Amino acid sequence: MQKILLIITLIASLNANAVLGPIPIYLNTEYRTDSPVIGSITSTLSFSADDIKATGANTFLDFLATVPSVGLYNPYGNVPALFMRGGDSDHTLVLVDGVSINSIDSLNGAVEYGLTSIALNDIEKVEIIKNSGSVLYGSSAIAGVINITTKKGADGASATVSTKFGTHNSKTYTLSASNGGKNGFVRFTHNQYTTDGINAQTGDTTGEKDSIDNQTTQIKAGNKHFDIGYLKSRNKTQYDSFGGTPTDKLGDRKLNKITINANNKFSNTWKLKLSLVQTKSKRNSGTNATTIGDKYKETTITAFNDIKIDDALLNVGLSQVKSENTTNKLKHTSQDLFINWQKNINDLDINAGLRYIKHNKFGNHTVYNVGFGKELGNGIRLTSNYNTAFQAPTLKEVTSGTQINDLKPETSKNINIGLNKNHTWGEVSLSLFRTKEKDGIKYTGGWPNSTYTNEDQYSAKGVELSLSANISGYNIGFDHTYSKSSVNNSDTQPVRRPKNITDLTITKQYAKFNARAQVIRKSSSLDGGVELDGYTLINLSSSYAINNNAKVLLNIKNATDKNYTIAKGYNQPSRTIEIGLDYQF
Repeated sequence: MQKILLIITLIASLNANAVLGPIPIYLNTEYRTDSPVIGSITSTLSFSADDIKATGANTFLDFLATVPSVGLYNPYGNVPALFMRGGDSDHTLVLVDGVSINSIDSLNGAVEYGLTSIALNDIEKVEIIKNSGSVLYGSSAIAGVINITTKKGADGASATVSTKFGTHNSKTYTLSASNGGKNGFVRFTHNQYTTDGINAQTGDTTGEKDSIDNQTTQIKAGNKHFDIGYLKSRNKTQYDSFGGTPTDKLGDRKLNKITINANNKFSNTWKLKLSLVQTKSKRNSGTNATTIGDKYKETTITAFNDIKIDDALLNVGLSQVKSENTTNKLKHTSQDLFINWQKNINDLDINAGLRYIKHNKFGNHTVYNVGFGKELGNGIRLTSNYNTAFQAPTLKEVTSGTQINDLKPETSKNINIGLNKNHTWGEVSLSLFRTKEKDGIKYTGGWPNSTYTNEDQYSAKGVELSLSANISGYNIGFDHTYSKSSVNNSDTQPVRRPKNITDLTITKQYAKFNARAQVIRKSSSLDGGVELDGYTLINLSSSYAINNNAKVLLNIKNATDKNYTIAKGYNQPSRTIEIGLDYQF
């Protein structure tokens, strides 16, 4: 703590006459409304479409890798996971236009391959809440929420084509076309990323490679009161069997999603939005993906009201989520009522809410949140919030093969205290956080008749320090997260969660050139009882605007060709180089 306070003191003493920096714009995702009354009172990051493009990412997973505080675990040839603030992989909820994309076909309800179904060039903004969001968003939001808002058709007709080619025979093709006006819009998006890949497992001596093929196509149409969308996604990943035996196994996941939204502003005080989303998914695996997996379907219906009362805003919503294994005729249903109230009283921002959950298998539960924000003067803002959260066991955890597991829901208590300081050159912020969870679900063995029990008592605590500044034309972003986690009061850090994650990003515009350099440092971590060394990665990207329509791109990932490991028994790609072209019609 003394080191952190010293850093803040040094930062605060920098030149106060520097140019105004890129202060983060908090869009108040934590209130699930576009018209908040009060300012943000939790730790929130916001990224625009231009921010995402500047990272040189080809997929949404690539983008998350450039936000180290999210805690992305993405070993090549294995299942991706998020460990935000040291939380478990199923403690982060990922939403697209307000609807969860956490994989219903995963073992524990974590987002997993749902991250591959997101069309990168269709994203308008990404907001990351690094704190519990169960009151407004429901189950799986114990550690945080990643909320993705997609684009609609802009005024007039436009189209953008982008191509990239690079190391490991990687190819990226994206196409987006839209047409819109005051009477309606239509938008089409297609993304495809393929690579021959690398030899993923260290135990494989054959030299064979594990390829990846991700494709996502989406079409949306509507107007300001109604819109409908259809998304089709497919992810094919080659992998080795356990022990490194190269048996030409293939994971083949298919997903289809239909979205219908309707909204209306009845008066200056009442706005209503209705949403219906149905997702169907299936994952085949094994040699040439001939092992047929179960089929899953999830249907979400939400009604959300914004009600203005004097200088306060009341958000009231009803939702029903029905998760089904249609192969084995298994079903979970959750019917929820949630209420959130926010108001500014003098110089104090207050936010409070609760959610009542009625689950067909796990009974009735209530979670709540309360928080405040206060301006202390001289650009300093103090925030604090306390949240409880709920997470129901998944279909696979309850019924695995012929095994029936008697489980209770996971619950947690979360607290976050933040301090922000605005300068003429940017912003400095400090956050302290703590989470305690009980009845954590643990896998204890057996396949396919797997056994799960409520054995784990999980806790995490830590501190985040961030800086955003513009100094002499250089945009500088710095972030450091220290997180200490434990399971059942053990002194051993849980697997795949480094205690320290540091990120330094510097960007600079030189006439028609835009250059970006990022340094990511992660401390050592545990996996399979083995301590993996910490590592530092340097990623470089640049672009050159040929004219108003065309732009040339160059990306270099792992520029120093660092040999590093994030998962026991798995290799990571060496230095990769990509060149590309964006053209807008």
